[in-house]
Amino acid sequence: MSTPGSRGWAAILGAVLLAAAACAWAETFTIAVIPDTQNYSDITLAQPRGAQTFAMQMQYLVDQREEKRLVFATFVGDIVQHGDGRFRTKADGQFVHWDSRAEWDHANRAVAILSRSPIPFGMSPGNHDYDNYSWWNGPGGPGPARPLSGGRAWDFYFGPQSRHFAGKPWYGGSFNQGLNSYQRFTGGERRFLHLSLEMQPPPAALAWAQAVIDDHPGLPVIVTTHEWLSPGKTERSNGYPSYFAGSNHLPPDQVWERFVRRNPAIFLILSGHNWTPTVNGVSQGQNLRVDRNDAGYPVYQVLQDYQGNTIGPDGKAGSANGGAGWLRFIEFDTDRRKLRFYTYSPLLERYAGRNGEQTFGDPAHYSDFELDFPPQLEK
Repeated sequence: MSTPGSRGWAAILGAVLLAAAACAWAETFTIAVIPDTQNYSDITLAQPRGAQTFAMQMQYLVDQREEKRLVFATFVGDIVQHGDGRFRTKADGQFVHWDSRAEWDHANRAVAILSRSPIPFGMSPGNHDYDNYSWWNGPGGPGPARPLSGGRAWDFYFGPQSRHFAGKPWYGGSFNQGLNSYQRFTGGERRFLHLSLEMQPPPAALAWAQAVIDDHPGLPVIVTTHEWLSPGKTERSNGYPSYFAGSNHLPPDQVWERFVRRNPAIFLILSGHNWTPTVNGVSQGQNLRVDRNDAGYPVYQVLQDYQGNTIGPDGKAGSANGGAGWLRFIEFDTDRRKLRFYTYSPLLERYAGRNGEQTFGDPAHYSDFELDFPPQLEK
């Protein structure tokens, strides 16, 4: 027989257990987004300055893992500048021939800093990462090569059998020379599915991605792909058909119609690629768009590309390789049910968009903003 005292203790114990359960979910965790890194890898730009910035970004993520509760990182593409392994430039009427394996090596060494840590991550290729990106036309060259194709270098350095992903329990699998892949991670006691999709993915890649989602019912889904939004425009970026002319690659609007809107679990799309011309070391490369999918849920679509920004620690234009170390972070606050997006450069040791500052020439709220948890995270 229970007594009033025992019932009182039971009530207290129940309240304590409920509070403990609430605290377990009421926490924050973070996802890092690594915008286009091509100018850090580029062997025609200032080196080793660029490679050091790339490595600094990766080391910062590793060092901040516990403080930020960093549970995942994603690369939006254009890891290198010249993906084909050989290219040429012209200066003073003379051609200079380059071997861009050094660019892949710069990137490989930087990414290795991250892959030696416990942080799961995904990598999406950009147009600069394809095997035939910068082949030239004319004497001594193989001629123009379009549409963009080939992922041999990508597969070697960043494919499923690379040292970065082989044997990693969070790496789920890949398709088409590793140009598409998926990862699983946990944040706030919730499991997530992440898809890294090739640029303007063709129907076969979308069919593969659909099968991955179908195999993970109930998991909220994040998609990273290289091209999706442009800065300063409301429409998606559909203006580059020449990248895949004559192929069955699909521009963002068609990817939305055929794939994204039909999958209620997708709540976030991350991209890079698009930026405005640099003026006095500053370039715009941010945007946000929200659309409703067929289930009526919001899908947050976010652009972050800082490759046109060259203001370095001395405050002068051109004193940093394009990108200037800027990173995007997404903090999931499970207590307030908010997603907080903020932008920080470990090279400059400063935040963007704080106190109304238009750091990149566009409104501050593109650099630092909050969104409500979508229904996909409440299930």
